[in-house]
This record gives sequence, structure tokens and C-alpha cells, in this order.
Amino acid sequence: MQTELVVALDYPNTDAAEKLMQQLSGLDVIYKVGLELFLGAGPNWVKNLGRLGTRVFLDLKFHDIPNTTGQAVVQAAKLGAEFVTVHLCGGKLMLDEIDTRLQEALISGEITQKPKVLGVTVLTSFKEEDWIANIAHFARIDSVRSIQESVFLYASLANDHPAIHGIVCSPKEVDMVRTKYKDLFLMVPGIRPKGSALNDQTRVMTPGDAMKAGASAIVVGRPITQSPDPRKVAEEILKEIGKL
Repeated sequence: MQTELVVALDYPNTDAAEKLMQQLSGLDVIYKVGLELFLGAGPNWVKNLGRLGTRVFLDLKFHDIPNTTGQAVVQAAKLGAEFVTVHLCGGKLMLDEIDTRLQEALISGEITQKPKVLGVTVLTSFKEEDWIANIAHFARIDSVRSIQESVFLYASLANDHPAIHGIVCSPKEVDMVRTKYKDLFLMVPGIRPKGSALNDQTRVMTPGDAMKAGASAIVVGRPITQSPDPRKVAEEILKEIGKL
């Protein structure tokens, strides 16, 4: 499976996002729409991207009671998103409801195809000590799991559940997960081309190294979006992962 490039449209408005997409016109990329842009642009803007044939990764990280999350994923599917995200910590009952709602929506004709649902594991902003402290605080137990242990358990849940197509994990966990789960789709943020600033990411890797580790898709935001020449950076990454 060839590694895909996902460009994160981390902007507050559509003007900036559309300007970047114009600069990258013709390149083989997927565009990630996160919370900031979704709230600024609205669902109709996302729906229009799908109508124009743009591949959309709608990264809203749904996490709520099963009924609410299931309905939300159906709404995302109606916008034409190819990928949507849910927090795996929502548990099996939430994932069961997503599966049920999507099947019902297909049968009723409410949607024509299901999106690829990706389960969020441990956010790439976490350092090991912060993750341990976070888990210990909420669980109030002495025995806590490391980031790698947590990601692996989430990957197991995702692999075994029919609603989930893959997971979102940092580059540092890709090789471990890929070794065990050969067919799981791995969406990998925290990608930084050599020499780029880390910003708020802590578990990072270069595009080429992530590809070699087994990433299905790599997510790159600020190294492209804040570059004076976004197309040049995107083309260099595509060359590094063998897509150009």
C-alpha cells in the first residue's frame, strides 16, 4: 500500500484554505478539515469540496454517548467525507452504534457509501510522562499503561471492530502496530520534514521514515501551510514518499 499525503488545512477561514488548495492544485493529496476550519467554514463548505471531487479527511474526533456519536458520523458521511475520526476511548458500545447507524443509513439511501472511520488513540501532543500522569489522575490506580501499551490496546479494539477502518497514531507507534496488524489503515500526524520546527508535536518523524515504518497516510500541516512556497514543500514530501 502506497503512503498518502494529507495536508492539514489548519486555518480559521475558507479564504486561506482555498488559497492553499489553489497553490497545490493538481497534486495528489487529501485535505484535512479540523475543528477550527469546520466551525469557521460550516458543513456546506465541506460538502461542496466533496462535490468537486476533493478528498476530505474530516477530523472532528467525535466522542460522546453512543447515540449522539453514531448520528454525528452519519452526518459526516452525508457531507461526503472520505475519512472521519472518533475517539476510541468512547468504547465498544459507541463503536457498535456507529456501525449500526451507518448500516441503517446505507439501507435507507440516506448515504451512498460509508466513510472510513478512524479511531484516535493517543494524541501526538502527549509526552510519556504527561500521558502517565493523565491516566493516573483519572484512573486513580498505581498501575498505568505507557503510550505504546495504550496505543496497542486501542489498535486491537480497532482491528477487531467492523465499524473501524484504521487508527490515528503517532509515528513512534507505527512500526509496532504495523507489525501486528498488517491491514489496519494508519493515519499518522506528527510528521515533520527534516529541519522543520516541532511546534506542539512531541512524537515526530520525517515523511520517508514514517513511510518505511508502515504509515498508510501522513498528515502534514504547518511545514506546508506556513511555508512561503507551500507547493515546493508538498512536492518534496510527495517525492520522498514516492508519490511524485
